[in-house]
Amino acid sequence: MAVGRISGQLLKSNLLRQGQNLAFETNLLYIDVNNNRVGIKTATPQYPLDVNGTARTTNLEATGNVQVGNITISGNSITTTANQLNLSAPDGILYNNNLQVDDLIISGNTIRATDSNQNFEIVTSGTGTVDIYGDTRVNGNIHATGNIRTDGNITIGDQDTDSLTINADVASNLTPDVSNTYDLGTATKRWNNAYANNLTVDNLTLSGNITVQGLNLTARPGKVIYVATNGSDSNSGTHQNDPYATIEQALSVCVAGDHVHVYPGTYTEAFPLTMPTGVSLRGDGLRAVTIQPTGSTNTKDAFILNGEVTIEDVTITGFYYNSSANEGHAFRFNPTGNDDSTGYQVTSRSPYIRNITVITQGSTTTAADPRGFAAGDAGRGAFFDGELATPNSNEASCLFQNATFITPGVDAITLTNGVRIEWLNSFTYFALSSINAYDGTNGIKGAGQTALKVGGFSGTPLAQGQVLTYYDSQGNQLASGTIAAVDGDKIFINGKSLGFQLPAEQNGKTIQAIGDAKLNTTTKKFGSASLQLDGVGDAAKVNTNADFGFGTGDFTIDFWAYPNAVQTTSLIDMRNNVSVENALYFYVANNVPKVYVNGTDIITGTQGFNLSTWTHCEIVRSSGTITVYINGSSVGSASASADFANAKPLVIGNNYGNTNGWNGYIDGLRVYKGQALHTGNFTAPTTEAVGNANTKLVANFNGNNASTTFLDTNLIAQDIRTSAGATATSFTLVDYTDFGAEVRSIASASIYGRFGVKGDGVGVKMYLISHNFAYIGNDYEVDNDAATVIQANEVVANNGAKIFYSSVDHRGDFRVGDQFSVNQQTGQVSFTSADLNIDVDSTLTFTTGSDVTTISGSEIQSGNVKISGNTITTTSGNLNLDSFTDTVAFSDNVNITGNLDVGGDITIGGNVTIGDQTTDNITISAGIASDLIPATNNLYNIGSSTKNWNTLFANEAIVDSVRITGNKVEAIDTNADLDLRTSGTGNITLENFTASGDTITNTSGDFIINPASSVFKVAGTGSIRIPSGNTAQRPNPAVAGMMRYNTQTNVFEGYNGTNWIALTGVYDLDQDTYITAELTPGNDDDTIRFYAANQLVANVNSTRFDVTKLVVDNIEISGNTLTTTGTDQDLILNANGNGSIRIEDFRFQGNTITNIISAPLKLKTTGTGYIDVSDAGGFVIPVGSTVDRPVTGLLGMIRYNTNDERVELYDGVQWGSIAGSSGAVSIIDATEIAVQMAVTLG
Repeated sequence: MAVGRISGQLLKSNLLRQGQNLAFETNLLYIDVNNNRVGIKTATPQYPLDVNGTARTTNLEATGNVQVGNITISGNSITTTANQLNLSAPDGILYNNNLQVDDLIISGNTIRATDSNQNFEIVTSGTGTVDIYGDTRVNGNIHATGNIRTDGNITIGDQDTDSLTINADVASNLTPDVSNTYDLGTATKRWNNAYANNLTVDNLTLSGNITVQGLNLTARPGKVIYVATNGSDSNSGTHQNDPYATIEQALSVCVAGDHVHVYPGTYTEAFPLTMPTGVSLRGDGLRAVTIQPTGSTNTKDAFILNGEVTIEDVTITGFYYNSSANEGHAFRFNPTGNDDSTGYQVTSRSPYIRNITVITQGSTTTAADPRGFAAGDAGRGAFFDGELATPNSNEASCLFQNATFITPGVDAITLTNGVRIEWLNSFTYFALSSINAYDGTNGIKGAGQTALKVGGFSGTPLAQGQVLTYYDSQGNQLASGTIAAVDGDKIFINGKSLGFQLPAEQNGKTIQAIGDAKLNTTTKKFGSASLQLDGVGDAAKVNTNADFGFGTGDFTIDFWAYPNAVQTTSLIDMRNNVSVENALYFYVANNVPKVYVNGTDIITGTQGFNLSTWTHCEIVRSSGTITVYINGSSVGSASASADFANAKPLVIGNNYGNTNGWNGYIDGLRVYKGQALHTGNFTAPTTEAVGNANTKLVANFNGNNASTTFLDTNLIAQDIRTSAGATATSFTLVDYTDFGAEVRSIASASIYGRFGVKGDGVGVKMYLISHNFAYIGNDYEVDNDAATVIQANEVVANNGAKIFYSSVDHRGDFRVGDQFSVNQQTGQVSFTSADLNIDVDSTLTFTTGSDVTTISGSEIQSGNVKISGNTITTTSGNLNLDSFTDTVAFSDNVNITGNLDVGGDITIGGNVTIGDQTTDNITISAGIASDLIPATNNLYNIGSSTKNWNTLFANEAIVDSVRITGNKVEAIDTNADLDLRTSGTGNITLENFTASGDTITNTSGDFIINPASSVFKVAGTGSIRIPSGNTAQRPNPAVAGMMRYNTQTNVFEGYNGTNWIALTGVYDLDQDTYITAELTPGNDDDTIRFYAANQLVANVNSTRFDVTKLVVDNIEISGNTLTTTGTDQDLILNANGNGSIRIEDFRFQGNTITNIISAPLKLKTTGTGYIDVSDAGGFVIPVGSTVDRPVTGLLGMIRYNTNDERVELYDGVQWGSIAGSSGAVSIIDATEIAVQMAVTLG
């Protein structure tokens, strides 16, 4: 990994230890400041520098002796106490000037003897061998008494006149180093005879060259070409002593398998240098070779790459970027190919670039900008375009290892059209972008394809030529393409067919934050946060969308709400900026839910939102009926089949005018179209909201605290169809990398510059492991000012690009993508994802001195505290929870089996269970500074039937719909009754009043009702029952205004301040004279009776008035007699107007008495009495004609016959004239008449 720079002040404060030893990783580096010792891989150094293991250093300087084991280095001498001194190194021993060992001097690359004519002997011990590595040149003779073995190359002779004589037999195979490369003999120098048991050749030419399978064996593929600054392009280049002068010349003669070896120095070359396929180029020494362009080619690309090439150990510098030609890169794919007939092609492996450095600068520099960052024309690092690859190329890729690019103000690496690179332990400095990858147009090989896989497939198998189309839930086409090929379960569509996406990549709806709306990570129902609204101009809003146009169909909206106050505010408004509209408007009035549609409240809930509590709410329309559910229970329904249109907006937590905002929190909101999620009571959700095929919005409001980014996390079901009628439900693979780029980076760094890594387009994927972003955003500044760092520039992914990374920055802060970070300065570890999983085989152990903390999958143990599952225990002693701010917060359930002693505040976010048995006690000495709210409505009790609280002191108490405040008990629901009841035969006692069943009893004193309006009103159609009792039971003393029912007299009576008086009927003072309506109470005989001195004197019913005697003025009615009371007074009966007086069947009117029935009018006397018609007037008898005679005559009838003009008499047989003009009346007639009259009139 890369380590950022440490400021001098920070370093100083850590190095001034003041007597305290300093350890890194326990014993990796240990500084013993008291004994002036440094230990490496040991915590107990015994020497000033004590290394436990192997120490490697570039330079070692010591003022005294240096002892390493048995070796002592003193001055310019190395001595040993052992029998021999061995000098060895993996790559060789480097020394300066001469090395003299006894009679041998080693100088440069020469070993010579100091004594004249002495042999130079290399002698081994026993059966040991002399091993010589590398090329060995012998100008004289070699005499070996034993065997000679070389593990490296042997060159015998430096010209063809030299000869090699072998007297010994060859006791091994004679095998060429490279197959099909070397000859036995030449055209002019042939072997005489070849003796072999078998000779196997593909083709044998007896004269001239030998050709095997078309390959000329006289050629030398795989040769090494040498280049040196003191060489010449006229040399052969095939020998280190005969090198070329230019790399260009060396590459021009190379074929696949050749290697160009460049000796140290600076080479000015005509750019570009084309690397032939399969050729490698390596500088001698680590970055000891510098390559720069000629003046006329300093805006050209440096190296043109073909497949299977390698470039190592070079530095490229001095070139510029030509924007008009897009040239001026250190590395670039070959656009034409090595033979100008094919493009860039990889057959077996991609180009490999290792241990290289690219250093450029802009054409204009200043003292402030010494590298020309602002010029923007510095040479660029690499430009790889996958479109240049040929159709036969296996890939378009490149591997960088230990590469450094210093490219001020321009991109270091640019990638497009399906390129893939490995970026290992490589660095960029001052780049505009360290790596810039973007989607191209044509894709890899100029014929990029979109690769797809589908899930939930059903129907005719996929095949070439079918059209695959992707639709949204509304049937709108999102993407379509013709299948070019099918490989197993993978589908290929020619070209970049945009619009296809994985379910998790679907873009949710944009949810705007209005006002101060933001996320809150403290008060939440599920996930990491909730939506916080303060009630003043806050809301979350989704603009008008067809998914919210419910038409006349079913729909569901559900969410969790947490009110901070009792309020009348808006929660959901789907009206389109007008107050009266066929749209859903859901609000609360005093926390009671209401549904308002088209100007009318159609639903008022029977249950509301509890204060400071999470409440689940669901609004459902099913078959034209809207129902509101609170915590899964229906609280109101109404018919609402109106058309809610085809598109609506959605305002959350306010109305459309943003003037009636919710004060509280909202979480887990979902919108369903075409589905009534529930049609009956249900259990409220217990997990975070997710969607289904009908879900149009899921707003879980997760994220960082105070963030104003609200995400729609709905995963919409995918609708995929083919032209053959098949369907699928989801894409499991959508791959556009043929058009973008893939980067895999390990242990690399982006230092200074404008941007770190940038990706643009769905075809870009980057995987960065242990990447260092240091001072990104500082451009060319190297003052390491952390204040100017732009962290957002470190990783930039646009238009669907995906960049996965773990990184450290200039301060050492560690990040894993955007989900996890560690701040080295504060020690803070942050997780922005709701999920965290650390997978280890056993346990994680954290040690600080003697303190040890272990974490396993099942428990955490630190000191004496162990956390396992949901239990915290101590292995010894008490469990103490302490906080810097005196606040310990628990966000979930806590179960404490022992004692809990808290010195500061307790804030508990989850459930609390105190005590595991009823004998446990809770003692609260402090005041409770918050609301005390039950977790579930109507479930828990305060106290029990056997354990009651002594006294309740409260400013106000609300029990369901009853409020008790001050000295008032009232029902808070509009028009609701206040009902006080007891259990069984118990009573309700209010002061001196006891209520039992339907009875209120005054236990002491008077029962006084004193209404403020002076009016006591009893509503209803029943009655009031007043006190009752006999006369002796009257209150004493009595008070004016008292009323009661006297059971002795059976009357209602009242006290007037002096006497008890009857309130029913008419009574005198002693109540012996009165009027009653019933003979006995309840008899209902419909008779009014009049009593005087307790004697009935009269009664009246519906038909008559009975009285013993009635005196009206001067008329007395007594018995059956009507008399006048005055002496000699007349009794006058007069009718009013034309009326008459009727007595039985007689009518008296004026001076006429009429018999009103068809019967004789009879005047009867009693005994010898008679009828006396006095006075001097006349007596008129009936008058009529003969036809008017009575039908039935009676003896003695008399009348005047107008026809006969005489008085006639009926004698019992016939009518006879007794007087008149027609006949005289004789004495006999007169006597007879008189007799008959007397008989008739009695």
